[in-house]
Amino acid sequence: MSGSLRQIRPGVWELRVRTGLDPLTGQYRQVSRTFHGLKKDAQVTLNQLAVEADQGNLANSNATFSQLAEQWLNLAKPGLGHQTLRSYRGLLDNHILPAIGTWPLRQIQTADLDLLYHNLVKRKGLSPSSVRRVHTIIHQAFRQGERWKWVRENPASLVSLPRMFRSEVTPPDLQQVQLLLAAAAKRDPVFGRLLYLAATTGARRGELCALKWKHVDTASSALLIEGAIIETPGGGWLEKDTKTHASRRIAIDAETMNVLAEQRSHAEELAQLAELSLTDESFVFSLEPDGERPLLPTFVTRRFELVRANLGLTQIRLHDFRHFAATRLISAGVSARTVAGRLGHSNASTTLQVYSHFVEAADQEAAELIGSIVARKQAKKKSKVRPRK
Repeated sequence: MSGSLRQIRPGVWELRVRTGLDPLTGQYRQVSRTFHGLKKDAQVTLNQLAVEADQGNLANSNATFSQLAEQWLNLAKPGLGHQTLRSYRGLLDNHILPAIGTWPLRQIQTADLDLLYHNLVKRKGLSPSSVRRVHTIIHQAFRQGERWKWVRENPASLVSLPRMFRSEVTPPDLQQVQLLLAAAAKRDPVFGRLLYLAATTGARRGELCALKWKHVDTASSALLIEGAIIETPGGGWLEKDTKTHASRRIAIDAETMNVLAEQRSHAEELAQLAELSLTDESFVFSLEPDGERPLLPTFVTRRFELVRANLGLTQIRLHDFRHFAATRLISAGVSARTVAGRLGHSNASTTLQVYSHFVEAADQEAAELIGSIVARKQAKKKSKVRPRK
C-alpha cells in the first residue's frame, strides 16, 4: 500500500496510508495518524503502517455501527428463529442503535461498550439477561466486521458483563393449582383441559397449542411433542420445532388421557354441528369446528390471567405450571434425567440448575431414608445377639 508523509508543524507529522477499497463506497480509503518526533522516526512508523495495511490488519471501512449491524442481521436472518429475530430487532432499535448506531466502527472501544451496558442496567432498568442479549448482537456484528475486515479487532470481546443472579423457583402449591384448574374448567372447558395438560406434562405454552390429534397415542397412553406455535405480526402464526429442536415422547396417566378423550368428544361434536370432520392434522385445542387453526399463545395467556385474577392469585404465571410439574416429580424422587426428558430440556444439567433447591431437598429425604433403613438393620442385629453366660 502507498503512503505519504506530511509535516504539519515542526516536530509534528501526518502519516497517510491507503487501506484498499471501502466495501460500502467502492472508493479507496486512507488511514491517517499524527506522529510527534523526528522525520526519520515518522518514516519508520509510516513504513510499519504500510506493512499492516498490506497484511489487512487495518480497518478497511468508514462504516458506522448501524451499517454493520443491518448488513450482519440480513446475513444472519435465515438462521434465526422468528422470535429471536424479533427480539434482536427490538434491542437494536430501542437500545443499541440510539446509543452507538452513528459511531464509526473504528471509534468504538471496549470501554464504550462497558459504559453502554452499565447505563442499560442502571438508567434504563434492563435485566442482566437482556443486557447479555444486547452484547450477543454487538459481539456477533463486530465478529462479522472482522471477517469482512471492516474492523481490525472486536471491541466486544473483552467487555465486563453484568452478573446473572438465578432466582429461586417458587411454584404454586397443589391447592392453588387445583383452584385454578377448577375455575378454568368452569369458565371455559376447552381452556381448562389445556391447563390440566400444562400441570401434568409440564409442556411449554407454545407446545400445548401445537398439539394435533396425530400426536395423541391412545393405545400406549403417550403424547408426542414435536413443535410449537409462535405468533407473527398482524395476527398470524406458524408452526416451528421445539425450543431444543428435538421432539419428545412422554407417557400420560389415565386421568390425563380421560381429559384428552373429553376434548376429543367436544371437538367431534363441534365438527358434526358444522358438518365438518376432524383429521389427524386437526389441532387438539382450537376454536375452529374442524380444528384447522390452533389456540394462539397470547390468547392462552390472557385467558389464564382472567382466571387467576378472579381468584386473587395474580402472582402465579402460566409458566409456573411447568415449574409445578417439575418440582412435584423431583420431590417424589423421579430422576433428573427423566424429568429433563419430560420437560424437553436438552440435558439433565439444565434441570439440576433450575431446580437445584428441590433436588437438594429430595437428596436430604433420600439420606434420611437410607439412614433409617441402615439404623433399623443395625438394631435388629443387636437384638439377635444373645448375652454370654
